[in-house]
Amino acid sequence: MALHRGEAVDALGDGWLIRDRGGFDPCPWAFDVARAVHPRAGDRALDLGCGTGVLMGALHQVHGGLRSLVGVELDATAADQARRNALLNGWPAGVVRADVRALPLPPAFDLVLTNPPFYPPGWGRQSADDRVARATHALHGDIGDFTRAAAAALKPHGEALFVYDAGHLAALLLAVDAAHLTAREAVLLDDDRGLPARVLLRARRGGAGLTVTRRTR
Repeated sequence: MALHRGEAVDALGDGWLIRDRGGFDPCPWAFDVARAVHPRAGDRALDLGCGTGVLMGALHQVHGGLRSLVGVELDATAADQARRNALLNGWPAGVVRADVRALPLPPAFDLVLTNPPFYPPGWGRQSADDRVARATHALHGDIGDFTRAAAAALKPHGEALFVYDAGHLAALLLAVDAAHLTAREAVLLDDDRGLPARVLLRARRGGAGLTVTRRTR
């Protein structure tokens, strides 16, 4: 498959990932994310904010029996790279270029994954590169938008997995609760310093789970 100017191909497990050369690094915990869920053969999976498709690729390699994968991505370049990655690797995937805040998808998915940007606009060191800034900062939808989109896309007994900054766990729990999802399990992933860097939060509709209560003074 031909590459566009400025692109490179990296190994992704047993497959390959087309991405921008020197651009924003894809999720280093992609295979941890894939192993944290247990879809059944024939399930449909959705990745909200799929970028170049790294989570879809890891999910396909770990759970090869999925019926279909759908990625939603706002950035035109990343969406095109995700489509070409699906073709290059033979993923049963389609990519929709859309904004999660106006998602034209029905509640038809057994599994929803999302690794949304978690920094508010202007927080910390926001990159001058607009594409990098959109990947790290919530310029086009915050965690509330992503949790609502996940809840809307899930089948009644579907499951969502949120990949989020461990230091912003409170915001994630409150957003999941506001979307009428029940947090079921949280897995903390350490960085190379041995400190929690990301949290994987599994959530479903209804049932027993973590009770989230907020008290203010």
